[in-house]
Amino acid sequence: MKKNKKNTVYTVIISVVVVIILLFFLKGSIYRMAVKYEDAGGRKSYDIKDEKLASYIHQSLPNDESLDANIDIETIIDLSLDMTSAALDYSSVYNDSEPPEAFENRGANYVGYAAFTAATGSYLIKRFGMDKEWEARSKKGKLYLFGKNMQKDAVDGWFKDHDFVIFRNKKTKEEIYVDPVAFDYFGTKRVDKREK
Repeated sequence: MKKNKKNTVYTVIISVVVVIILLFFLKGSIYRMAVKYEDAGGRKSYDIKDEKLASYIHQSLPNDESLDANIDIETIIDLSLDMTSAALDYSSVYNDSEPPEAFENRGANYVGYAAFTAATGSYLIKRFGMDKEWEARSKKGKLYLFGKNMQKDAVDGWFKDHDFVIFRNKKTKEEIYVDPVAFDYFGTKRVDKREK
C-alpha cells in the first residue's frame, strides 16, 4: 500500500514537470491562439537618421554575401525583432518612444518597443530596396483574449496601451502583424489579426 502511494506521488510529480516543460516550449503558440490584435490607430513614424542607431543596425546584419540577393520580408521582420530584442529592455517605466532615445537608454515601454521595431523594419526595407512594395507601421493595439476586448476594462498593464507593428504590402494589401514585446516574452514571431 505504501509503495503504491509512493508511485502515485512520483507519477504526479513527473506529470506536473512534463506539463510545465510543454507549456514552456509551447508558450508562443498558446499566446498566439489566445490573443488577437486589432488596429486601433496609427502612431508617429520614425526615419532612422541617428548615426549610432544606423551603425547598430548595419553591424547587426548577418555577415552573409547572399543576403542582398535572397532577402525577403520575412527575413526583414525577423531581423527587426531580433535587433529590437538585443538593443532594448522592456519596462513600463521608460517614457521614450523615439527610437534614438530608446536606443540610448537601452529600454522602452510598449510604444517605444513598437516604434523601434517599425523604424528598424522601415530602415531595412529601404536598405534592401523593398520600399516601393512594403512598409512598417507602429500601431495602437486593441487586444482580445479569447474574443473578449481586454482594453476597455484594463486600468494599466499589458492590455491597456499595447502597441504592435504591421508590415504591409502596398500592392497586395497583405498585412503581417508582429508584437516585439510578445516576441521578447513568449518567442512569438507573428501575432494574429482579430477577424470580426
